[in-house]
Amino acid sequence: MTRFRLPAQLWVALLLGFLSSAASAEVKAQVNKESHHGNHKEVPRPVKLTQISLGDGMSQRLLPGEVRAAERAGLSFRVGGEIQQINVRPGEEVKAGQVLALLDPALYEQQLEVARAQYELARVLYQRNLSLVEQGVVSRNDFDKSKSNHDVAKAALDKAEVELAYTRLLAPYDGVISKRDKRQFEYVRAQETVLGIRTENQIDVSFQLPEQFIGAIQRYQASTGKVLPPEVRFDSRDAWFPARLKEMSTVADSATGSYTVIVTLPMPEDLNVLPGMSASVRVLLPAQGLSGNTPVPAGAVVTAADKTYVFRWLPDDNRVEKVAVVIQDGKLVSGLNDGDFLVIAGADELKDGQAAVRWVKERGL
Repeated sequence: MTRFRLPAQLWVALLLGFLSSAASAEVKAQVNKESHHGNHKEVPRPVKLTQISLGDGMSQRLLPGEVRAAERAGLSFRVGGEIQQINVRPGEEVKAGQVLALLDPALYEQQLEVARAQYELARVLYQRNLSLVEQGVVSRNDFDKSKSNHDVAKAALDKAEVELAYTRLLAPYDGVISKRDKRQFEYVRAQETVLGIRTENQIDVSFQLPEQFIGAIQRYQASTGKVLPPEVRFDSRDAWFPARLKEMSTVADSATGSYTVIVTLPMPEDLNVLPGMSASVRVLLPAQGLSGNTPVPAGAVVTAADKTYVFRWLPDDNRVEKVAVVIQDGKLVSGLNDGDFLVIAGADELKDGQAAVRWVKERGL
């Protein structure tokens, strides 16, 4: 009996085909597994927010701030020249009128001598012609010329004296030298900054105030005539210091939508506070409504299983959290805390725990 045998080449082809099919199936299974487990990074969704204000008509907020110098200035010579001497260093306390730096005065002293000599000559000629014109010896035209030359020479002398005085750089007020931009023997042009100075007895603190509170503050001030007093605390001391409002911008920051507010206060005793240090600002703000009067937009509400939910944004995690609330006549009764961030639009498209970032209004929109 004759047995049928397959050629060796055919056996090899069949074996390779089998191995290829198995590898392809394994790759597809791995792809499906990764797709099933969602092996991709979640893109945060922008959400429109408002901050809940509850209480007795006033809401306390704790905001981060930054220390600034109450007054600061860049000091420069009003004339150019070589720096002959700098008498102070950064961090050194100075008094108003103290000489901080000097330019080489040689050139300006020479100019002053020339101007003084020209003025003396013009003065003598003017005095002589003054007596001669009364006698009719000198014409009125010649007298007028001598008078004009006298006035021009006097102005040139005054200018030379002022320019020589400008070779001395004086402290405009009591303060502390904050920086030094030039060194001895360097040449500086007029109005080129040499030193910086700041006040030490007064400091400013700037912070960002969310846009929803600006209108409430303005209405409160208009109705009561009062300005809400802020308080400041520094990291180096656990104490609150009263401050007063100094400036409040009327243009929102393009990145955060907040407004810059600057408060000022006296320098605390026995406390080393420098510009650039961090601080905390505690402010009392007019609440937008009482606990039963905070309106909740329809776009913020989700209903499921006869319950009402809203989404609360968690700024530390950049995620939203689904919260059960009680709402009557479109107003919040319970479920949220003072200071919570409420998503006010598109809540029906969100999921509990979904990544989200605060939506910032673009300019021109």
